[in-house]
Amino acid sequence: MRREVQRGRSGYWLGSRRFCWVGWGILLLSVCGVLVEAAQRNLLFNGSFELDANRDGKPDGWRAVGRSTILQRLRRVKDPERGWVARLECDRFEPGFPDSHAMLAQYGRVGVQKGKWYSLTGWIRAERLKSGTVEIALVNCGRWSSVGLQEVVSPSDRWTRFTIDFRATEDLRPEESRFQIYFRSTGILEVDDLQLTERAGPPTIQRLPTIQPVEKGNWLPNSSLECGPAGWGAWSPDERSWGTHVFRQVGIWDTNVAWHGRASWKLSLCRDRPLRAFFDYFDPTATPLRCLLIGPTGWLAVEPGRVYVFSAYVKADQENVPVCAAILSGKGHIVKRVWQVGTNWHRVWWAWKATARYVFPSIGLDLSQSRLKQATLWIDALQWESGRRPSAYRPRGPVEAFWEPERASGIFPDPEKGIEVRLRAWNDSSQPQRVQGTLALLDAWQRKVYRQQVRLELPPHSGRTFILSGLQKGKTGFYRLEWHPEPKGPVQKLRLALIRPVEDPDSLFGMNHAFGWSFLIRLTQEAGIRWWRDWSVQWRIVQPAPNHPFDFRRTDPHIERVVEQGGRVLMLLPFPSAPWIVQKSPSNRPSKAQSPYLRERSLVAQKPKDLAAFQAYVAAAVKHYRGRISAVEILNEPLYTSYALPQREGWTLSDYLELLKAAYQAVKQVDRDLPVVGGIAAPPDHELVRAFIERGGLRWCDVMNLHLYPHRGDPETYDSAFASCAELMRRVGPVRPIWVTEIGVYADDDPAFRPFRISDSAMNRALRPTELRAAADLVKFAAVMVAHGVRKIFYHAGTCAALNEESVGNLFFEYGGRPRILYAAQAVLASWMGPDVRFLRKWHPVPGLVAYDFVSHHRVFSIVWNPRSSGTKKMELPPGWRAFDLMGNPLERTHLSVDWVPIYLEHKTLTH
Repeated sequence: MRREVQRGRSGYWLGSRRFCWVGWGILLLSVCGVLVEAAQRNLLFNGSFELDANRDGKPDGWRAVGRSTILQRLRRVKDPERGWVARLECDRFEPGFPDSHAMLAQYGRVGVQKGKWYSLTGWIRAERLKSGTVEIALVNCGRWSSVGLQEVVSPSDRWTRFTIDFRATEDLRPEESRFQIYFRSTGILEVDDLQLTERAGPPTIQRLPTIQPVEKGNWLPNSSLECGPAGWGAWSPDERSWGTHVFRQVGIWDTNVAWHGRASWKLSLCRDRPLRAFFDYFDPTATPLRCLLIGPTGWLAVEPGRVYVFSAYVKADQENVPVCAAILSGKGHIVKRVWQVGTNWHRVWWAWKATARYVFPSIGLDLSQSRLKQATLWIDALQWESGRRPSAYRPRGPVEAFWEPERASGIFPDPEKGIEVRLRAWNDSSQPQRVQGTLALLDAWQRKVYRQQVRLELPPHSGRTFILSGLQKGKTGFYRLEWHPEPKGPVQKLRLALIRPVEDPDSLFGMNHAFGWSFLIRLTQEAGIRWWRDWSVQWRIVQPAPNHPFDFRRTDPHIERVVEQGGRVLMLLPFPSAPWIVQKSPSNRPSKAQSPYLRERSLVAQKPKDLAAFQAYVAAAVKHYRGRISAVEILNEPLYTSYALPQREGWTLSDYLELLKAAYQAVKQVDRDLPVVGGIAAPPDHELVRAFIERGGLRWCDVMNLHLYPHRGDPETYDSAFASCAELMRRVGPVRPIWVTEIGVYADDDPAFRPFRISDSAMNRALRPTELRAAADLVKFAAVMVAHGVRKIFYHAGTCAALNEESVGNLFFEYGGRPRILYAAQAVLASWMGPDVRFLRKWHPVPGLVAYDFVSHHRVFSIVWNPRSSGTKKMELPPGWRAFDLMGNPLERTHLSVDWVPIYLEHKTLTH
């Protein structure tokens, strides 16, 4: 056959079929290469800042943008690490206006298409950046709105690389665009190598922890429960509230009943004594759980499109007990299946085709559609495997071993006894086996403070327990147990804490929203948090119709369960209206495209038609809960948010002051001694906070509130804002104590997924890179705030996420009540800062260090730290002083190296 390339009108074609396939392959690869190259093309001009054609010292294509009264300058400078970089310096800043920013901007260059994914990468550093954060956005200049890129980063004085993935929310033509990197304070910002490129698709989300697959057999660790509850948790697929999911293993490890080995898991539900999940927002709930399942603490990494089998042996205490299995995908989809089982062991199984990369199987009791008043179920020999039918049961491995703390939460309240942990091991084989490995204990700084080799001999088909007690006796703080088995296997980690419970009946500290589970309330109060900000007593709940008598039966359980545990209640009346008394017409409500929840919340956020009816509601609530509540707060975040009297719908400060005055008078007519908390509940430098004080709002409250979801810079940068707010209060009068009724600093060293971020934008702004950093900032913020008149600090929030989901919002706990570093730091902070704490002075022990002095519990102490994120400062302890670290342990030296983690100094020779 003649082989030749002939040219036709439409281009080249190949005379040989064999050569045709090769040619088309080459062409296809070339096209793919062009597409990849196009996807990798940088949409930003001169993102490396190498170009300066006119030699004016500024990078081509970039400019500084901001208010004319802001003194800023943009330069291109040579950095020893990065070469040419952009440097933006701001020496004078004026806050309070839309264009109050120092900004590095590029106009008319970047075009994006709706629905497509993009990735922004770059290098960044800062010096003396008072705001602590830098905002990055791509906006449509016609509407000055974000088109999908709107993120916050927190640079340090070291070069750090960042990556931001986003999806365009609209088409944006290059000529209508502004790409911007900006900050809202004085300081210096440097950036380099900015690249904005199109992605082939969304970023890959990795679910954590991941249970790795096995080639053949059972994937599930501790699947026969022979090693206790290790590796398992409980959840309820029917509980969909964002704040009150089942947060610990529920049931009993039963060593008397088993299908395989010696143990099973026992679950019981009873309609007359139900397990209830509480939450106080938006529709207060005390939900009885009718469906309760157990599942592994981790995600199975499966192959989409492949078929897997989930099976378990179950038996009940009676016939026709409904057993439910559920499979949750990493994308949030749930599928369920139900069987009826009786008093004999029965294997239930389910073949299922994977639709997502990660799945989480579970099984348990489901009485939601049953008439049974109670039922008990035993679960054993769970198995997940590839295939369409289950194989004979066998554990993941012939020998398994897991460490568990003696206290389920891992929190130990007696430092003199120390920590107790136990290793449970099981040998499923017919031969003697050995478990061995190295146990290490690491402190909050990841320093190894304990190490021990463990070796355990196991007879055939039997288990043993090895106990270690007295670990870190006499110490306090956060610890992480790490178990490195031999031969090499997966490392097991446990969170632990040693604290001295805070005994004060009152406290400086509180929590916004009470945890839905009593065991968490108890643990939180042991860490010195006594106050609980309750949202349940809403007008729409206690008076659902006009002329309807006030009915508090739905809200009583929320108040009473906190009071019964010795907690103090701040009763928040969050919304100004009930649906039947709003002043504005429904035609002014949001579009029907919004969720029913948002439509109803927007409705009750409006001003009521009748002020007397509002006063009657306030008075009735105070009268009903008199003696059970310790303070009442009027409205949540009025004016500047959508919660109450939103400005964007025409309400003004005068409207809020009118409602606050009416509420104050109503409260005082019922109980003259009950403190009334009022204000804008915004950051201390917010223009509405300033206006509230200047307009005389302090006359109508006993306490002024603030809210703060702080940037990721050092908390000391907020000192001037709190100082200015306190000074304005003193100048205008009357002076009121300040309660920060919401604040959050967040971190999770074991996130539920990567890349990690919090879906709430305000909380994500306050996210820290590590738990140690968040714990350090928790203490620093307390010092700054108390120094300027803050008398109560309420953390946001007492929420509980579902098993294997993100729980960072509650600050202190992982699933099961396992402690974060913040919990141990809070317990120490509350032991120093009692309810009687009084500020003495701010000073600098040595240049570069900041110190705040206080007196509490008849002792004078300092909180000291280095505001810079890197480096240390040397400090000599004066005679008679003692130093303690963040975890409350003494530093046995007089020559201190102080970094960004604060320390406590006790002034032994000083009196107050």
